Amino acid sequence: MPAEYRYKIVMLGDGAVGKTALTTRFTQDHFDADYKRTIGSDFAVKRLVLPGRDSHVTLQVWDLAGQPRFEIVRQSFYRGARGALLVYDVTRRRTFLNLDRWRKEAYDNTGREIPVVVVANKVDLEENRVVPTEMGQQYAKSIDSIYVESSALTGENVERSFEELCTIMIDSSRGAA
Repeated sequence: MPAEYRYKIVMLGDGAVGKTALTTRFTQDHFDADYKRTIGSDFAVKRLVLPGRDSHVTLQVWDLAGQPRFEIVRQSFYRGARGALLVYDVTRRRTFLNLDRWRKEAYDNTGREIPVVVVANKVDLEENRVVPTEMGQQYAKSIDSIYVESSALTGENVERSFEELCTIMIDSSRGAA
């Protein structure tokens, strides 16, 4: 009998890094090229089977607005979050430099460290890249996390980002038991 897990996760990062696009690609296997700012939050649900494990996971993915003016609104949406994708745009250095601020906000609103996967998004725009792979890898290592490069446009490593987070959450819940 496969193990069943249910997790609420949050998508964290500055506005326009691709959180909504990653969520849509993951849950609907679709990419919408028109940018639509998230107001407050949005959520989607997806059930997945982890490769190489006898585990079924139902993920409730909360896509939180990245603009600073929504900080107060975001606070209540962290409740019950068990993990996060920490997303930045490889073509915008500021989005990378703000990752610690997002981790702090998650900690402040959950009251604990939650597992995160660092996601370098928009790698399809390699010619415009300003944050090298090595910087992202070093940052992920410094916070004891996993690093994944993805593209919501092409679908590259989108599923893997969520699967890696699920694996970490399952392993940490087993360790806590």
